[in-house]
Amino acid sequence: MLTPDTDGKKVPQFSSFKLAPAPRKVDDCCCEGACATEALVPDTIEGTRYTWKVAGMDCAACARKVENAVRQVGGVNQVQVLFATEKLVVDANADIRQHVERAVQKAGYTLRDEQATAEARESRLQENLPLITLIIMMAISWGLEQFNHPFGQLAFIATTLVGLYPIARQALRLMKTGSWFAIETLMSVAAIGALFIGATAEAAMVLLLFLIGERLEGWAASRARKGVSALMALQTGNRHAPARWRARRGGDQHPATRRHYRSGGRWALTRRRQAGLRFRQF
Repeated sequence: MLTPDTDGKKVPQFSSFKLAPAPRKVDDCCCEGACATEALVPDTIEGTRYTWKVAGMDCAACARKVENAVRQVGGVNQVQVLFATEKLVVDANADIRQHVERAVQKAGYTLRDEQATAEARESRLQENLPLITLIIMMAISWGLEQFNHPFGQLAFIATTLVGLYPIARQALRLMKTGSWFAIETLMSVAAIGALFIGATAEAAMVLLLFLIGERLEGWAASRARKGVSALMALQTGNRHAPARWRARRGGDQHPATRRHYRSGGRWALTRRRQAGLRFRQF
């Protein structure tokens, strides 16, 4: 093998190069709503700040949808949705509360004033009524198909349309606010396409699994929010905790303060209840 002619120039030695990963950008994200920050926006010098509690959000993508809907309201300076605390923060130069509430309602969510008392929660039967109805209709459709295939197919079509109604309605609401490719839109297109190709049972089953997944997602998000609220309440309640707590290490007790406890650690407490000390369960 011949060595290439370098004409007196120095040949670079590739073994001397060192490769290093490129620095990760701060604004990188891999899914919708992942880039949303939970830090509260600072107070503005101009304008008035309004805050609400948002009901109906199941994931961070829902918070992004609420933000997009409120941004389209005229007169809004800045808007932020804190998913962990279900809080909507809007800065505006004029009183636009009615416009914001109307925009969020069109997006499929409801607002409640932070200062107002919490409304009575819906019963579990009413909250899960669409899912229960779809499960019952799925069972009836399957039973009809075992005895009469044409009637079973018609029953599956009716079941699909019943399950598709709330999803398609939410998809239309999101389209009006600018969210054209939401998960509700994709599910509606998939279910309608399955009906056109004759996969009626598959279309109904996909919608059923989607509603079950939404309920599980909402339940998990509710548990997480309750945990965050309980931690915030615990931190606030123990701000002036007494300094005479004692930590148990190897059977011996040593004076300890709050800074000695780490996340996930255990507290060795006696049964004596000290005044002003209260713990809340999640």
